Amino acid sequence: MNECPRPRRPWLAAVLSLFFGPLGQIYVGRLRRSLCLWLVVGCLVLVLGICMVELPIGRPGLVLLMLCATAIPVYLGVDAFVLAKRNRFAPLKPYQRWWVYVLFCLAFATANNGLPPFIRAFIGESFVVPTRSMSPTIQPGDRILVDKLWFNCKYIGRGEVVVHRTEGPDSHLFFRRVVGLPGEEIEIRNERVFINGKEWNDAHAVFNGEATPAELLNNGPIKIPSDCFFAMGDNRRRSKDSRMTGPIPISTIRGKARMIYWSQERRFPNPDDTSTSSTKSLPVV
Repeated sequence: MNECPRPRRPWLAAVLSLFFGPLGQIYVGRLRRSLCLWLVVGCLVLVLGICMVELPIGRPGLVLLMLCATAIPVYLGVDAFVLAKRNRFAPLKPYQRWWVYVLFCLAFATANNGLPPFIRAFIGESFVVPTRSMSPTIQPGDRILVDKLWFNCKYIGRGEVVVHRTEGPDSHLFFRRVVGLPGEEIEIRNERVFINGKEWNDAHAVFNGEATPAELLNNGPIKIPSDCFFAMGDNRRRSKDSRMTGPIPISTIRGKARMIYWSQERRFPNPDDTSTSSTKSLPVV
């Protein structure tokens, strides 16, 4: 154990850390450094995920955060390369055996593979909007970043766009704008929204095409239960929302729409049919 039968290869150390976490640091005999880097990287990924969904960073900030995330494995690879070059002929440590590398590789891979599902479940997730119910605010095909940390908050706000389910844990997700809050009375009269008897004008609402069924024109008055909210699509005549399904339980909310990070212009030959369209890529809005 006092001699190194073969020198540490800097390129191999860099590759190990680039693709398998800080495994290259273990390869060059820096176990403590490897574990510390792994913990730091895990915390950084969580912080970057929270910043993406919680801060009003816009497009430039989102690009910057993604570049930071990409730079992390590059840094690990460079760090392992430099360490290996400095300590090419250092004596082998007791843990520097091929089977130990395999065990650490499996451990890092398991932990790293568990981090993205955790972020998607509790911090934020990306969704593709399939319908025109929220157009023109959100077009079909737009990719939306959804804040799931917000879901843990106790209150929802009028005018916010939330993603929710309507039937069960595995049912489809819908993007809708919060119109009525728990305990309020809401009524639709000739497509005008009245909350507790006072008209509420939504600047996002559009009224294109023919309004069918009749519930889209006139609805209520409805007393919203204390554990529910009333939601409507911005495309009022093309949206299946609380006017047809009734108040929605707050427990079905899965997050709040934060950012459209990619958009596509879609043209529909038939305004009433969203299944066939042509697309043209657009910048993020």
